[in-house]
Amino acid sequence: MIITLIRIFIYIPLGLALHVSQPYRAVGKEGEVPLRCSFTSTLKPEEMQVSLYKGLHGPERICSAYVNLSEPSFTTNGTINCRGNISSGRVDMIVAGLRGNDTDFYRCEIEILFPPPYLRRVGNGTVVYIQETPICPTASTPSQIQSQSQTSEREAVINDVGPLPLLYAILIITFCSLIVQMVAFKWRPSASTAPMLSQKESYMKF
Repeated sequence: MIITLIRIFIYIPLGLALHVSQPYRAVGKEGEVPLRCSFTSTLKPEEMQVSLYKGLHGPERICSAYVNLSEPSFTTNGTINCRGNISSGRVDMIVAGLRGNDTDFYRCEIEILFPPPYLRRVGNGTVVYIQETPICPTASTPSQIQSQSQTSEREAVINDVGPLPLLYAILIITFCSLIVQMVAFKWRPSASTAPMLSQKESYMKF
């Protein structure tokens, strides 16, 4: 009985020595959410352990970091990772790597490792909502649709009339050749003219 009373009197002041609180709600986007865990303590902590748990209850720990207050920044590794900083009476962290289905209740746990006595408290929890951006095709305006249609038609016409330049060249060469032949034929003396000239010369001689 005496031992139990001693434990009760020891537990009460130690229980009141550390208190952890969290905001009710936090909204994240692009896989990241800012989260603050505030704490008050009658001790001035020098070494702490900061952990984040997922769910209203249960041991699913998302991240955990040992922090010496001489270097108050911390970063954890993993699919879901936490990076943050401890200042007077609060832990400000960014939780990254979250998806839409990670929307849940998150609890912050703070442990004071040094100086003694060892103290541990879990926050009241924060509802974390992760906005997930859907991947949708961009809607096209009527003018864009018409422009794309005209471009496709022009490309189709160009593809269909690919041999036209060669055909034009053949026609031009043929036309020029005909003109040359016609000019040559016009200036060439005809066979019927020669006998007439001969008869005229014979008449004059006579």
